[in-house]
Amino acid sequence: MNGLSTANLDAVDATKLTATQVAGLNTTAIGNLTTTQVGTLTAGQVARLSAAQIGQLTTTELTTLSTTQANALTATQIGTLTTTVLNNLTTTQAAALSTTQVQGLTTTQLNGLSTANLDSVAATKFATAQVAGLTTGTLNNLTTTQAAALVTTQVQALSTTQLNGLSTANLDRIDSTKLTSTQVAGLTTTAIGNLTTTQVSTLTAADVARLSAAQIGQLTTTELTTLSTTQANALTATQIGSLTTTVLNNLTTTQAVALSTTQVQGLTTAQLNGLSTANLDVIDTTKLTTTQVAGLNTTAISHLTTTQVGTLTAAQVARLSAAQIGQLTTTELTTLSTTQANALTAAQVGSLTTTVLNNLTTTQAAALSTTQVQGLTTTQLNGLSAANLDQLGAAKLTAAQVAGLNTTAIANLTTTQVSNLSAAQVGALSVAQVNTLSTTEIAAFTTTQARALTAAQVAGMSLANFDALTETTGIPSLSVRRSPGLPPRKSTP
Repeated sequence: MNGLSTANLDAVDATKLTATQVAGLNTTAIGNLTTTQVGTLTAGQVARLSAAQIGQLTTTELTTLSTTQANALTATQIGTLTTTVLNNLTTTQAAALSTTQVQGLTTTQLNGLSTANLDSVAATKFATAQVAGLTTGTLNNLTTTQAAALVTTQVQALSTTQLNGLSTANLDRIDSTKLTSTQVAGLTTTAIGNLTTTQVSTLTAADVARLSAAQIGQLTTTELTTLSTTQANALTATQIGSLTTTVLNNLTTTQAVALSTTQVQGLTTAQLNGLSTANLDVIDTTKLTTTQVAGLNTTAISHLTTTQVGTLTAAQVARLSAAQIGQLTTTELTTLSTTQANALTAAQVGSLTTTVLNNLTTTQAAALSTTQVQGLTTTQLNGLSAANLDQLGAAKLTAAQVAGLNTTAIANLTTTQVSNLSAAQVGALSVAQVNTLSTTEIAAFTTTQARALTAAQVAGMSLANFDALTETTGIPSLSVRRSPGLPPRKSTP
């Protein structure tokens, strides 16, 4: 057969040849076959052709191969064809290749395919190993339909480099639910920024938990606001703590209110202070740590709602500074519970302005502990409203505090408060303070209080108060004359 002249060889009916005879034809003989002869080769004959033989077929002969003939090529035959031969196939022939034939192609062959022939192959026919071997150039030559058709195993075979090299058009057709969380974590900020809102919204909780702050920063406002509660709750405390205030303020109030305690406690002072009023106001303050509360600036404190202030724990209240407390509204102050008010330390109480103190209700003032009251300065005490001063309970004051009260404050003390003064407190009163007391209050002195009066206090006492003082035997100060020229006090008959 190989010795036949071209004329005689071309006269042979190729269908009469056996598959073995066809397989034995040398490349010269194969090259001398006519297009008609090649076109009549049976599937069995085609299956016996070597790569070298197929390489001798002209472009015309290749393009006229029927679907049956093209499908007769084995995976081994396909895998040995040159890219030139492959690219001489028509798009119809390429599209007709079976999955087995396509998976016989090497990475080199696939990457060498013309865009037209590559685009004709159904993407689902590629093996995962073949997909993993495609260059970014080849991947981007796929149509968006092919990209969208890639199955989960194929998508998960793509490397980070391949994914990040995808065109926006092809990346946007990848079903993000097919990506692994590792692949998502490996996407560059550019790739993340190219994802569609639908792709972002279908990321799994595991995917979201792997996103970096830089990646989250690439999400659009629309993408952030469409994150589901499940997705938002998947963010770790570390992720939350690394977000910019711009990103945080792009969250909806619904998303902000859904943040867990762990997530809220991942927020830094800078983040909390940078939150919009709308988002700050929906944060459950019980989720904040005492350190976070202490770190809120006066603006942030002033933006808290009455409900938020009302739910602060005793430990949180104890960390508030005077400046922070000063930002609380009258309504917020007056709605502080007894537990909250009692949580204020002596140092906190001692640093409050008289305005803040006078915004306390009389109930709150009355509930202040001895320790808290003794944290008040003389200035604070003298600046208290009569109503609040009257509720403090004079017995809670130190002798030094009593001694520091001005005459107005002394005059504002109730008879009950005066009658509850200890001996030490009475003894600390100045003459001016004693004379500010009413005759009713003086007359109500107990024996213990009267005995606590010093000679100087009695000597300087006004005649009216001196006369009001109940004589009690054994009180040496009462024998002291008020001043020269005054008769000694009448003794009780």
